[in-house]
Amino acid sequence: MWNDTKQVFLTQTFIYTIAPKFDILVSGGGSYARQEYTDAFTNEYSSQNRIGFDNLWLGVIYTGDSIADFIPQINFQTAIVQREKAVNDTRNFYLKSQSIQASLRGYSDPVVYSIYAGFGYNAKRKFNIGRIDYGHSINVGGDLSIVLSPKITLDLGAEQRFQTKQKVNGHQTSEIRSIPTLSIGSTYSLNQDTAISVNANFGGSSAAPDSIFGLTLWQKF
Repeated sequence: MWNDTKQVFLTQTFIYTIAPKFDILVSGGGSYARQEYTDAFTNEYSSQNRIGFDNLWLGVIYTGDSIADFIPQINFQTAIVQREKAVNDTRNFYLKSQSIQASLRGYSDPVVYSIYAGFGYNAKRKFNIGRIDYGHSINVGGDLSIVLSPKITLDLGAEQRFQTKQKVNGHQTSEIRSIPTLSIGSTYSLNQDTAISVNANFGGSSAAPDSIFGLTLWQKF
């Protein structure tokens, strides 16, 4: 019986401008996870640990011409490789997940804001236990950054995500999951090329992580 999962993850993202309206995005990451459980037969508490590479994504970002006071942007990404585990079977999957997100960004002194909607696709995975269909996701949300000073912003966000039904060997194992999250954080600009952000995300349902705390370093080359 699973009790809790604690995870530390590291993600590195590079964005390279190839034209005024087009950017290439490369993102990869790994993690350390501690899964805690109680043996249903002996009632003994135990845990298992995992550390390693998780995924590598490649994407393109298109920024359009302004519409009224908004700047539209489309972000498409595909997973080059994902390392996943089912029971005791760990495998690499290639080009099995894609995502697309459309957003509108605007600015009204002293607030920078955006609204977005996206869709995530997951192809079926084949493990020793059979085929697993993780389902697809739909998300809508918004972000808000309030400029408190030339170097400091207060960052707020809210998102509602829906995950479709999961199936194992064609048998449904979950209903549609609702995953609402709220976030709060702050960004401090060290100089015109470097900034550091701290943030906290809180789940609004049992399907969402209870809390995620993050530290991000932004560097422009």
